[in-house]
Amino acid sequence: MAKRDYYKVLGIKRDASKAEIKKAYRTLARKYHPDANRENQSEAEEKFKVISEAYEVLADDEKRPRYDRHGHEGVNFGGGGFSWDDFTHQGDISDIFGQLFGGGGGGGGGGGMGDIFSQFFGGGARQRGPRNRGADLRYDLTLSLEQAYSGLEHQVTIPRDEACGDCSGSGAAEGGSAVTCSQCGGRGMVQHVQRRGFMQTVQTGECPQCGGDGKTVDKPCSGCRGRGVREARKKIKFTIPPGIDDGHRLRLRGQGAAGPRNGPRGDLYIVTSVRQHRTFQRQETEIVLELEITPAQAVLGEKIEVPTLAGKVKLKVPAGTQSGAVLRLRGKGMPDLNRAGRYGDQHVRVNVRIPKAGRKSRAAWEQLRELDGESPSLFERVRDRFG
Repeated sequence: MAKRDYYKVLGIKRDASKAEIKKAYRTLARKYHPDANRENQSEAEEKFKVISEAYEVLADDEKRPRYDRHGHEGVNFGGGGFSWDDFTHQGDISDIFGQLFGGGGGGGGGGGMGDIFSQFFGGGARQRGPRNRGADLRYDLTLSLEQAYSGLEHQVTIPRDEACGDCSGSGAAEGGSAVTCSQCGGRGMVQHVQRRGFMQTVQTGECPQCGGDGKTVDKPCSGCRGRGVREARKKIKFTIPPGIDDGHRLRLRGQGAAGPRNGPRGDLYIVTSVRQHRTFQRQETEIVLELEITPAQAVLGEKIEVPTLAGKVKLKVPAGTQSGAVLRLRGKGMPDLNRAGRYGDQHVRVNVRIPKAGRKSRAAWEQLRELDGESPSLFERVRDRFG
């Protein structure tokens, strides 16, 4: 059975933000959780599985652009459909479960259905990695179609947090040290209880005192105020592969901001935008070119020179070519980003340019009109005369 479009599953637009995706998922997860639909549990479980699968893809910065470009084949989950192990490894999802039903914050680490349901109904969730990991950063890069075709080496200068030189990133001044946060007891998360009449709601959030790190410093560094990082500007070199498309996200691991108090770095995402070309139209790996030819070239046929992104090549226009016909130049399109050495085609749409009849040419056109419809045909007469 064909899978439904993930955006339609969650009821969101294709340009929905992460916050909109998360909100849509939370609403549907509440509605279709199997334990909330005991009278029709099997149907609810199937819907819940599809909803979770859609969220797992659309909330992921790597899987979402692959899905946008290639559909379900781009996120094939190992070729065997959706699996709960894949689902529970996504940290954001278990955070949502904790917020939905009062469980502890932090992400999953695998463990199957048991972990998921314990997080839904108040079980403590495990931390999804270092709490003091640095922020992920984004850089928007605009390219010409020629640059997207050939790829390039590029360098950018970005502002990002770097380890403080005064305290070597520890956040502590000389003689100071890291201590367990007194507010959260080292958990990095605190719970807020809200009561409305007989109802009680428990929400889990990041500790405001330690910022989710679980530790504070007893003698903060004056240079970074105990954070362990200071803003700086850094030059980053990277490679744009041939065939890059509009909206592609290139992930540079460990090139994001430094984490507070010697935490690991985040990642840097290069998001590409490809400008429209004045001559070529791009359709994924295919290139379309509009080409004008004369009536004589259309009737008699001719080899003409046409531009491609790789340079000019000869194109054979067959005799009797009609206006609107599409001729193909194999392998002259864009490189296939997912298959090295493979190229799309260039499609040349032929438009016959009808000239205005001048004083000198009018007689010739009148003669051709008289010949039109006679036997042999006009085409055959012109071919015999000039061929």
